[in-house]
Amino acid sequence: MKLKFWQEKDSIYDEPIDTVLHEMKTYGPDTPEFQTQLSYLERLSELKTKTRSTMRVSPDTLLIVAGNFAAIGLIAFIEQSHPMTSKGMNFIKPKNP
Repeated sequence: MKLKFWQEKDSIYDEPIDTVLHEMKTYGPDTPEFQTQLSYLERLSELKTKTRSTMRVSPDTLLIVAGNFAAIGLIAFIEQSHPMTSKGMNFIKPKNP
């Protein structure tokens, strides 16, 4: 299941890429025009990936952070509503001089 937290914006390179792909369909893979269009496609794809934002947060990371905050909130709530007193000091023997 893929979660989508953001919308993809249309790039200015989408239309030229579609045009190149359409022209590549008209030529056969063994023609020189196909190779030319392929080099155009590679350059356009590289430009498109360079302009894409790289500061995206993975949905897995968001779920981990949300789970950590929920656990911290639960622990804080339990500690506030049900205080526990420490009994550990009773088991320590005093040091004899």
